[in-house]
Amino acid sequence: MKLFKKYLDMAAAKTTMEKHEKLLNMLMEFNPLVRFTAVCSTNGEIEWSSQRDNVTNIIPLEETKASIKRAAESWQDREHLSENGAGRGMYTITAYEKIKRITIPLDDQHILFISTDNTPKKDKDYGRLVGMGDIMSIVDFINKHEK
Repeated sequence: MKLFKKYLDMAAAKTTMEKHEKLLNMLMEFNPLVRFTAVCSTNGEIEWSSQRDNVTNIIPLEETKASIKRAAESWQDREHLSENGAGRGMYTITAYEKIKRITIPLDDQHILFISTDNTPKKDKDYGRLVGMGDIMSIVDFINKHEK
């Protein structure tokens, strides 16, 4: 019985990893300003990531990992606001001169991290990225069409 449960857990993990890969690929295809995407655990560990070809890191990976860990902790802190009536957190955007960093809770165990170019444009693509029919609906779409 333990072996069967272990097999089911491994199969579920593989399915989750495939969903994350599809999500990150869709985000990279959606907008050329997206530089880096990652699905992270709520303790800040990167579980799956994708970086655009020919893009150099502005911030070293170790610093990005530390930032993701802090973002994950912040999402956990925001849970009390949800419980106190503010509703579930939807996303955060942190803007720097050269990049924007977007974090979005995917589920109880994962957050989505997106780094985009902060090149001034007429359209605010980062806003469209966050609201592109709601990133959560992309996850739902992948879930529905995976069967």
